[in-house]
Amino acid sequence: MQVDADFIIRVTIGLLVITAPFDPVKLLFFNQVLTDRPQSRASAALKVTLYVSVILAVAALAGKELLEAMGINLHVFGAVGGLVIAAMGFEMLYGGGASKAQGEDERKEGPEEGDGLLMPLSIPLIAGPGAIATTIAFGSQNTSTGGLVAMAIAIAAVAVVTFLFYCYMGGLLARLKPGAVAIMARIGGLLLATLGFQMFLNGLKNFFG
Repeated sequence: MQVDADFIIRVTIGLLVITAPFDPVKLLFFNQVLTDRPQSRASAALKVTLYVSVILAVAALAGKELLEAMGINLHVFGAVGGLVIAAMGFEMLYGGGASKAQGEDERKEGPEEGDGLLMPLSIPLIAGPGAIATTIAFGSQNTSTGGLVAMAIAIAAVAVVTFLFYCYMGGLLARLKPGAVAIMARIGGLLLATLGFQMFLNGLKNFFG
């Protein structure tokens, strides 16, 4: 079994950019949940981390089987998924933000009824359609045992970063100036667009190769 370190890095960066644990919109929502339903920041951050990890893990494990059941070629899905990811990156690059790139309305002012940490924070704000599609697309790029291990390591890395941001950096990053937020979004968008285009080219190469 061979685990590709470069693949782990690409998946980790891609998932971090699209889930955007550093997004002030999501951090503000998280802070609002804690205000409305007082609880330990650490325990709430752990819940969010577990929810997001399970969602991404299910997408990584079941995505391949779902595509095969639908008769969709994995390499074609990887190529198309790369284009979708690149489009998300361009959306962020030109001012859309990570939440908008996932198809979510950033104007949400506070948590809805219920826990608020599972829905709508963990899904769809963090692990939304974009994150799920990204996970499946990356998984289709490497379906070997080593690829699954690499996906697991990447998801674990994303989980650690998510926990640290929501547990320790929420209050600080939620107060970032709009200019700093815009710069972060554009840098993340450029990275995501680059990763997506690379996935598109790899998918075409594998399909015709």
